[in-house]
Amino acid sequence: MLTNKQILCQDENVFTNRFAVELKADSSEQDARHLASSHGFHFIGKIGNLENHYLFEHHGISKRSTDHSHEYVAKLKGDERVIWAEHQKIIKRVKRASISQDVPETISDPLFKEQWYINKGAQDGYDMNVAAAWKKGFTGKGVVVTILDDGIQPNHPDLAENYDPLASYDVNSNDPDPTPQDNGDNKHGTRCAGEVAAVAGNDFCGVGIAFNSSIGGVRMLDGVVTDEVEARALGLNPDHVHIYSASWGPEDDGKTVDGPGRLAKRAFIDGIKKGRRGKGSIFVWASGNGGRRDDNCNCDGYTNSIYTLSISSATQSGTKPWYLEECSSTLATTYSSGSLGRDENIVTVDMDTSYFESLEKGWPPDASRLCTKSHTGTSASAPIAAAICALALEANPNLTWRDMQHIVVRTSRYEPLKNENGWFTNAVGRNISHKFGYGLMDAEAMVDLAEKWHPVPPQIICESAVREEKLLIPASFTDQLEVTLNWTGCSGTSSDIRYLEHVQTRVDAHFKPRGYLKITLISPSGTVSNLLTPRVKDMSDNNFEQWPFLSVHFWGEDPRGVWRLIIKNDLTPAEKPGQLISWGITFYGINEPIPNYEDPSRLVRFLPRRIPSKCPKATFMNLETSECVKDCPDGTFGNVETIECTKCSAQCSTCYGPSFDNCITCNIGQYYYADRCLNKCPDGYYADQTGECLPCSSNCKTCTKSRDKCTSCKTNLQLDKLTNKCSPLCTSSTCKNNRCPPYCISCSQIPSSSLSSPAVVCNQCQSRYRLLEGFCSLDSCPSNYYESKPNKDSKSTECRRCHESCGTCSGPSHSQCLSCFNSGPPKDGFCLPCPLGAYFNKLTKSCDLCHESCSSCSGPSPNECVECRFPLFLDSNRCLPCCNKPSSSSSSKKFSSTSLSQATNPLDFNLSNTLINDKSNSDNENVLSKKRKQSKPAINYNDNQNCCQCDSPLGPCLVPAKTRSVSSLPMVDTPVNNNYGPKKMELTSSYKVIFDNLINSPPSVIIVICFSSLILIAVIFLLLQTISTYRSNPGGGLFTSRNNRRYQKISDFSSYNSNQNKVILTCDELYDEDDDEEEDKLFEKI
Repeated sequence: MLTNKQILCQDENVFTNRFAVELKADSSEQDARHLASSHGFHFIGKIGNLENHYLFEHHGISKRSTDHSHEYVAKLKGDERVIWAEHQKIIKRVKRASISQDVPETISDPLFKEQWYINKGAQDGYDMNVAAAWKKGFTGKGVVVTILDDGIQPNHPDLAENYDPLASYDVNSNDPDPTPQDNGDNKHGTRCAGEVAAVAGNDFCGVGIAFNSSIGGVRMLDGVVTDEVEARALGLNPDHVHIYSASWGPEDDGKTVDGPGRLAKRAFIDGIKKGRRGKGSIFVWASGNGGRRDDNCNCDGYTNSIYTLSISSATQSGTKPWYLEECSSTLATTYSSGSLGRDENIVTVDMDTSYFESLEKGWPPDASRLCTKSHTGTSASAPIAAAICALALEANPNLTWRDMQHIVVRTSRYEPLKNENGWFTNAVGRNISHKFGYGLMDAEAMVDLAEKWHPVPPQIICESAVREEKLLIPASFTDQLEVTLNWTGCSGTSSDIRYLEHVQTRVDAHFKPRGYLKITLISPSGTVSNLLTPRVKDMSDNNFEQWPFLSVHFWGEDPRGVWRLIIKNDLTPAEKPGQLISWGITFYGINEPIPNYEDPSRLVRFLPRRIPSKCPKATFMNLETSECVKDCPDGTFGNVETIECTKCSAQCSTCYGPSFDNCITCNIGQYYYADRCLNKCPDGYYADQTGECLPCSSNCKTCTKSRDKCTSCKTNLQLDKLTNKCSPLCTSSTCKNNRCPPYCISCSQIPSSSLSSPAVVCNQCQSRYRLLEGFCSLDSCPSNYYESKPNKDSKSTECRRCHESCGTCSGPSHSQCLSCFNSGPPKDGFCLPCPLGAYFNKLTKSCDLCHESCSSCSGPSPNECVECRFPLFLDSNRCLPCCNKPSSSSSSKKFSSTSLSQATNPLDFNLSNTLINDKSNSDNENVLSKKRKQSKPAINYNDNQNCCQCDSPLGPCLVPAKTRSVSSLPMVDTPVNNNYGPKKMELTSSYKVIFDNLINSPPSVIIVICFSSLILIAVIFLLLQTISTYRSNPGGGLFTSRNNRRYQKISDFSSYNSNQNKVILTCDELYDEDDDEEEDKLFEKI
């Protein structure tokens, strides 16, 4: 008998001892069994689901033989019951691990091995998983990609073979040749093209990720950019071009809010509707390089468009690069450059004509000048993403533009980037980040999913009415404005959405400065998405005028329920409140479920509690010593879910939760403020001896060492430099009606927090009275105030406010609490909030766990849910499951509103050693916040059946809009995150370091630096102006020559702002590469 190895080496046929037989249509299995036994065969069974096809085996024949059993086949065919019979032979099938060209291991391009991002060269051996897609035979063949930029070099030796003139055009000069000017400034587009389609297997540079794709380029940034220029570029030959890659956008200066004009918007819409013969053009966009300036890519109208795949960057180390912009519109990430000396850049082709000049002159050409190892920024990330999309399109040319986005969402990996903080899980179990979107793109996973993908149902748009609110946005950073939208998902209409894709929130708001604002959107399922984070350089007093903030964080969630929009000043106090003029939400999605193509291990649909450690009640497992301890050591906290001592954030010395804003005390050199550890106290606060930021006196704008030692004053008050006090504008003899308030010795007139006339407040009371919020009181201080005795700074006994976490206190610090609002006695003077998933039990004076069905609860029992664990649904403060079977009005599955609580006893865990107070801000609540309301959706029940109406096939609960009920919930001042405590913005530190250095420098040095810089700028400007005039037109005006690279802002003649300045998103285009990398190194050292 032949062995398997011999069989594989055989050129002739090898047969088994099995025979396939087809019987007549009226035959049964019993007939097949009888047939087999009558001719000496053993009946094996039916062949799959094939009707009347059966498999027989003959034990008198070798299992492996080169001889065909004609005799036995003839016997079978001779039976009148048999239509067809065949002796089964072994056929060769091999894995398609090879392609028409050499596989990556044998690619000979000189710089291929330095392309670390496709050679497992990133942290922990990760890469873009491109080689695996190549081995499956996908190299981009038949796919056309064009680069919208400053042009490309068509005759570049590493691009010429793949160059496509039908995908190219010079919009700037209106001719078909996209060749850039050879002046050293226009290499960007050629570099991007090389990432996509550099030819494999030659002697030049590296290899493109889609090295068999066709590549074109549009020259549109090498001149004045207008709306029309952009529209022509975006709409180039849409039935021929499949993918448009753009690595540019508005300025990344941290203060610009800009997007496409009317024509460009139309080009986007036409592209997705008509491009690729109706399947939709695919637009890939770089997310932006303004990270060091605290820019936010949701202020870029190209990256926050639903029509673009917004791509971010990750370093070789698997971390956030210094230039990355965080926002909620980023879909996914690819690798790019990082920090000097630690991370490598991207290898690609470079724009150079000297190679051909040397050939013409007969000189040996220098091929190395055709390549670069220093392509950087999100500019380098977008073409990598475009190339991977090209591989997916080759695998399935019928993918629509929305199919591609769905595939990217489902296949991107968070594991290579998991060490960077900021990841959270949305309500459908997907990992998501404001930095990286859904994670690092995976070429193999994309082509695998593309091959079996079926087109998604048509896009549905469900839009809320614009809500004309005209509500005040508090000037204080301790308050916030919250508005809600109870949304039905357009139920009962053709626009009914059950599964979200994009969510766009249009906001018309005014706040000065605009950059202080933080805007957060929270879905009915509890997913928290930061639509806007503060931009410290945006000091503009311009409005957000119906600006569309995009979030992709709710992908797959059900839109029905209460949406919460929270707007707040997240930096220092503003001079006056702002105003939310109007807002509305547009939902994009589908109403049918998409098949689950994925490996179940990639999706965590349910979020069960982790199995806790086996420690006794009120103790935690110390993971370092494996002992159960009552108090966790410094640097850790008692985790109520895992019953372990979990590490604090690196910014905290001690903490009550894992986040950076869960600190109790800080490391040396940092200052405690609002549960965070900062490099310096914010304006209006001073650092005491313990390093805590405490509020200055009400008259001080800034102060030092004590609350009454002012260094600057609030508006209309004057600083007395001898006493360091802010002098009132009036004395006791000039106050209202020439009299101070009762029992007041001296008073002053200060601006009111509202727009009304100034208020009169007391500065000093008679000896028996206490000064309380500008008035004199004979009563003792209220419960949330402490009594401060007269001293050299204050001549009156004064009632001063306790820290917001304290019920009563002995001083202003958060460590001086005597009692707490919503917890038991303080621990070492601290009132700590109950973590998410626990509530304060007023009877036991401890934090007890919520019922397992609740993600958060309010008490007084563990069943009083505020939010539910997915996929349960909130109804009358209970979390109930939806139906498992479809139902009609006549037959619905019934659920009791109390069945869940009766079925399972709540986990009763006493946390007396980790008592945590709900740090509500009720004492500071202004009139607006008192009027705010919240509501949560509740399941609609039939009056007599007490059951929910469910939908097929998956069974989500359906409630008619007209009967949808709501239940009032407690005020929540801050959005809840997936960790513990209120979610706050993660402050970046780069601008603080620069600011601190300037503050600590001698004034004379600062003056000299500023004066020298102004002189240098003036000299450079005059020199460039002279050179530009000469090069442009010696006898004419400026901005007329193609050689002149300067952009001029053209006067706006339409409401659509059609003429814009656009910037390229490569680091070496934004700054000088060497200088900037040195600067980055300096930041790391600091």
